[in-house]
Amino acid sequence: MNPYDEIKAYSKTVCEQIRWKKAHKVIAEEIENHICDQRDAYILQGDDEITATKKAILQMGDAVSVGMELDRIHRPKPQWIMISLTALLMLIGALANYFIDKSEYTLFCFAPYIIALTVFLICYFLDFTVLGRYAGYIYLLVLAFSAFQILLGKSVGGRMYYSTGRFTVSLSYLTLIFPLAYALLFYSLRHMNYKGIVLCEIGFVLFAVVLLLIPSFFGFIIFSITAFANFYICALKGWFGFDKKQGLLLALIIPISAVILALVYIIINPGFLTGITFAFNPYNESDGYGYLSCLIRDLLVNSKFVGKGSVPYRFESNIPEIPFAKTDYILTAITYNFGWIAFIVIIAVILAFSVLGIYYVTRQRSVLGTLLSLSIILTLILQASLYIINNLGFGIIPEVSMPLISYGKTALVINSSMIGFMLSVFRTGDIIKDSSISLLKPQSRIFMKMEN
Repeated sequence: MNPYDEIKAYSKTVCEQIRWKKAHKVIAEEIENHICDQRDAYILQGDDEITATKKAILQMGDAVSVGMELDRIHRPKPQWIMISLTALLMLIGALANYFIDKSEYTLFCFAPYIIALTVFLICYFLDFTVLGRYAGYIYLLVLAFSAFQILLGKSVGGRMYYSTGRFTVSLSYLTLIFPLAYALLFYSLRHMNYKGIVLCEIGFVLFAVVLLLIPSFFGFIIFSITAFANFYICALKGWFGFDKKQGLLLALIIPISAVILALVYIIINPGFLTGITFAFNPYNESDGYGYLSCLIRDLLVNSKFVGKGSVPYRFESNIPEIPFAKTDYILTAITYNFGWIAFIVIIAVILAFSVLGIYYVTRQRSVLGTLLSLSIILTLILQASLYIINNLGFGIIPEVSMPLISYGKTALVINSSMIGFMLSVFRTGDIIKDSSISLLKPQSRIFMKMEN
């Protein structure tokens, strides 16, 4: 058997002991590189290739024993805590909608959550690297689809909807996938140096304009912040192939562009500033523009720590109905109907989910895994933050969804799919390598773990 075949046979025997099939390619590559490096060292000492190869393999140890040890180390990491928190948030949303909704169709409120759970599981078990293979195409598809929907959609109450038959989609919620699609654009252009920067900036402006045409200002804010975060990480890690300081300066292009576009939007839509003014002092027009914010604040003031709150004095004995209680203001409805304890529990679950998510993002080794998981966790955190602000009576930005809790079918399914992909990254990201990451040195993480 020639030296090359001996090395291949050894790595094959090692991989046969490892049950996680997806890890075989990476582990075999690292083992073969390690043996080749050691073989080359022996050749430099005067051995011929055949002898050097045999000595290098002998130094590695018994293939079966090495494989069994690597099998113990390399296994998928299911992240059961985050899966449990995801299921808990869905359960809270489903039960809250069931008890708040008093119509004859109450039981139908469970259907979107069942669909969302199914979508979550499908995305969780999918190979997330498929997104990286078609990164640029996904961005272009999302851009084209959004432009198409704007042309065919109809504005209802300041929101853009697209309807076909009995199927209706809010374009505001569809914008939740923009940060993910833009992260994929970063991934596809990461080797193009300054040309890649220019194309990423053009891609940002195109998405931002679409968001302001819908209009979805909450989507614009979420997209701008996540885009800057991705740009900053790419610059910090040198993924575009230029000096770190230059990269960090170029990263400022995103927030500058966002501010300019936001100012143009505000100038064209002066009513937006009026809305912000009433968000902070809605009682100046409690029967008009500020009615909803006043209602929310009154309900929260009269909410109890446990149990249903009392009726605000200005409504006498009539309990007011919260508009869009299942979609836009479910957190307010939960707090008023079940007490501040429910609010505290929900916030605690969201905080735990967010902290764990950020922690696992920082542990990703691949470019694709980092960009995907970072864009998704930031999208979820920003959504939740804006929703909580709105539900505390500061309705600065409407059309916000609470991930996995509020009823909106489109947002619920999109958020579930994104969480599924993010947890897929956390589950299998340890063995994912992309072209921007150089081959590991002989003392790579596999062998360092074994030695420890």
